[in-house]
Amino acid sequence: MNHRPPGGNRRGGPRGAAREERVAVVLYTADLRVHDHPPLRSALAEADRVVPLFVRDPAVDAAGFAAPNRLAFLADALADLDAALRERGGRLVFREGPLVPEVLAVAAEAGADDVHMAAGVSRFAAEREERLRRALESAGRRLRVHDAVCTVLEPGAVTPSGKDHFAVFTPYFRRWSATAPRAVLGAPRSVPVPDVGSAPLPSPQVAGRSPGLAPGGE
Repeated sequence: MNHRPPGGNRRGGPRGAAREERVAVVLYTADLRVHDHPPLRSALAEADRVVPLFVRDPAVDAAGFAAPNRLAFLADALADLDAALRERGGRLVFREGPLVPEVLAVAAEAGADDVHMAAGVSRFAAEREERLRRALESAGRRLRVHDAVCTVLEPGAVTPSGKDHFAVFTPYFRRWSATAPRAVLGAPRSVPVPDVGSAPLPSPQVAGRSPGLAPGGE
């Protein structure tokens, strides 16, 4: 693996002048797609290259997500995402291990200043984001969290005045209907990825997988 200092890589600019090549990491969690993906589109708009990254975290497995059907569906979804990225000149970087140190290692290897990810809605996701944010800031990097990626609206966008939730459906439905979602984003045409090491993608042939399991993917 190549280890590079923070701040990106040198590229030739106009008239041969050197400039910093900007690199960003796009950390995938529950949002395994290229269409309508704000973290990916934002990273591509701001950086020269991006590292699409998925980390299989043992903490997630320990929470009950290591069941055969879940693992097989995840493997299908990761393979589908990797194929979509390869159609656009990129690929998925897959790592296994505790999420925070794995993301830090990939960001250091790629020379990435920013890590983009979708906002989670669970307590586990919120605590994970905060740990990752603190670790990245300690390393001189930033975490960029994007809302309304795994949900239609940002959590808390549809709430009554003075309360945290609706007790009756009709006023909730009125507020929901009056709240516009964000614009849908198309898939990028190109996803340039730097030379970053990856573990092999997991196999969908998992012992105990149900014969009629629907395939994962977009």
